[in-house]
Amino acid sequence: MQPTEGAVRAVELPRVEFKVLGPMEAVADGRTLPLGGPRQRTLLATLLVHADVPVSADRLCDAIWGETPPASAQANVRSYVAALRKALAPGPGPGEDRLGLGHRGYLLRVEPGELDLHRFEDLAADGRRALAVADHHRAACHLREALGLWRGAAFDGVAHNEALHIEAVRLEEARLTAVEDYAEARLALGEHREAAGMLREQTALHPLRESLWAKLMLAQYRSNRPGDALRSYAHARAALREELGLEPGDELRRLHRAVLVRDPALGAAPAP
Repeated sequence: MQPTEGAVRAVELPRVEFKVLGPMEAVADGRTLPLGGPRQRTLLATLLVHADVPVSADRLCDAIWGETPPASAQANVRSYVAALRKALAPGPGPGEDRLGLGHRGYLLRVEPGELDLHRFEDLAADGRRALAVADHHRAACHLREALGLWRGAAFDGVAHNEALHIEAVRLEEARLTAVEDYAEARLALGEHREAAGMLREQTALHPLRESLWAKLMLAQYRSNRPGDALRSYAHARAALREELGLEPGDELRRLHRAVLVRDPALGAAPAP
C-alpha cells in the first residue's frame, strides 16, 4: 500500500545520506548505494531538487528525455522508480516509505540532515546571521562547515536538463557567496594570510567576479603585501577587459586608489 501524501508516517526510515554537492551519491551505513544508469540518476536528482514535494511523471519524463520522450517513457519511469525504491531501502522496512506515488506524483521523502544541499543552505544562513551581529568566530565556523560539504560542481556527472542546470547555477552562486562571507569573517578575525590563500584559488576559478578580487586585495594589503594587492588589481582589470570589454567597477577602483595611497582605513581590524 502506497503512503498518502501529507499523511503522518509512523515508520522511521533507515538513514540515507544524499550528496549532490559534487558527484551524486547516496550512502547508508557507510555503504554507497547503487543508483543505476544516467537516466535513473537524472530522475533521482530531479526528485532530490524537489525533496518532499510530489513530482509528476510527465515532469520526470521531461527531465530525462526533454521534448522527445519515447513511447515507453512512462513505463521506464516506473521501472526507474522501482529500482531506486529498492536501492534506497538498505535496511528492513518498506521501500515505498522512502519513495512513493501519490495522486499528484512521485514523492521522495528526505529527513532533516540527510541532504547535503539542505545542510549547506542552513549552515550558510547561520553564518550570515552570525556575521550580521559581528560574531565572526561563530560565522567562520558555520561557513567553514558549509563549504566543507562541497566535493566538486553540484550534480557533477548527472546529465543536466534545463531545470538541473538552473539549480546547479543557483547553488554555485550560493557557494561563492558563502566563500565571500567566510573570507569576510576571517579578515575580521585577523586571519589575512589564510584568507588570501583561499581567495587566490577562487579568483583563478572566477576571474570576472570583482567582489572576490576586492577581498583578495584587502587580504593581501593587510598581510603587508601591497604590491601583491596591486598586481591582483592588474589581473582583475586585464580579465574584465579581455572577457567583457569593461573596466573594473567603482568598488574595485576605489580600493585600488586606497592601496596606492596606503589609506589607513584599510588597516586590519583588531583581532579579539
